[in-house]
Amino acid sequence: MWLLPVGAAGAVTSTTLPGPAPNQSQINATESQVAQIESTLAQEEQQTSVLDDKYNTAVQSLQNDQSEEQSLAAQLVSAKAAVKVDKHLVANDAVQAYIYGTPETGFASYFSQSASQSVARNQYTNQIVGNLQRDEGALERSESKLVSEQAQEQADAAQAQTEATQAKSLATANEQEAATTKATLGQVQGQLASQVAQAAIQEAQQEAAAAAQAASQAARQRAAAAAAAAATVAGAVGGSSSGAAATDAANGAAGSSGYQGEIAGSSQGNSTQMAVVAAAVSQLGVPYVFGGETPGVGFDCSGLVQWAWAQAGVSIPRTTETQWPALQHVSLANLQPGDLLFYYNLDNDNAVDHVVMYTGSGPYGAATVIQAPFTGSTVSYSPIFTEGLIGAARP
Repeated sequence: MWLLPVGAAGAVTSTTLPGPAPNQSQINATESQVAQIESTLAQEEQQTSVLDDKYNTAVQSLQNDQSEEQSLAAQLVSAKAAVKVDKHLVANDAVQAYIYGTPETGFASYFSQSASQSVARNQYTNQIVGNLQRDEGALERSESKLVSEQAQEQADAAQAQTEATQAKSLATANEQEAATTKATLGQVQGQLASQVAQAAIQEAQQEAAAAAQAASQAARQRAAAAAAAAATVAGAVGGSSSGAAATDAANGAAGSSGYQGEIAGSSQGNSTQMAVVAAAVSQLGVPYVFGGETPGVGFDCSGLVQWAWAQAGVSIPRTTETQWPALQHVSLANLQPGDLLFYYNLDNDNAVDHVVMYTGSGPYGAATVIQAPFTGSTVSYSPIFTEGLIGAARP
């Protein structure tokens, strides 16, 4: 028995490969190749994340350096302006000091006759003029320091720009490599899915043949169940055409198991319910059509059960979302033929999104349903499944 590999679903829509269906060894080899490519891709994506982080860090460093450079430039402009003002004040006060300190003309005698003015002059010369000269020297040193810091920040910004460019280039190259790996992974996954689908179709056909040739009813039922399981896998991993091919074989196997006769002789359910099941069974092999509600042409899941119940004179809402709240809910322990099983959130839409009809005894014993499963399939039998099952309802 071949195994269904993880990650193969929905990867391919083709039905056949040249030559015979692959064996389990071939499938295992392809699955191993997929695992290796997935590991490589994971490493590349992780490396891309690291490179992206380095790039972001380099960009932030560049922005910081540019911001600091702008701040220093503004400080330098202010310092230069202050130096210019101080130079003007110092020059003016130096002239005044020279005038006050000149021993000629009337200024000297004027100051010598006024002690208070002489003291004021000395204080002015020593404190005010001297302070301005010290300030000027400090400003000039600050200006020189700012010029040096600005040059360093410009060098840092240039280095950060280089690092950012290199990091971006490496990240881009790694992303391209990861994209190539991802494309290769898709191709190999497609090959794997095609191999699995081909093997599933072959098994469904083999089980259908076994069901037709089986001597006992139990053996026919087991073969029919295996054929339906294989059809489910073929549809899941191989797409619509693979699912349709395998479903045809599974339906043939179910027919070989004698299910039609069992319906007529079943003691489960009343005549209305059995009429409903018989109506649904009459549509075996009709294609799944989204929004379909036409016998012999196409049904979707809710369209099939609505039509089948209408054949017994019972009207129910059209869609799964409206059927579930409108119908009488019944215990799963007390199911009868014709009861509807509803499923929730099978495609992550947080809604009631699928319905099947319980048929009672059939090719899978007491756990058989009939349904319009998915695009590319046909109305068919299947074992009851519980994933997403939220309950049963009876019109």
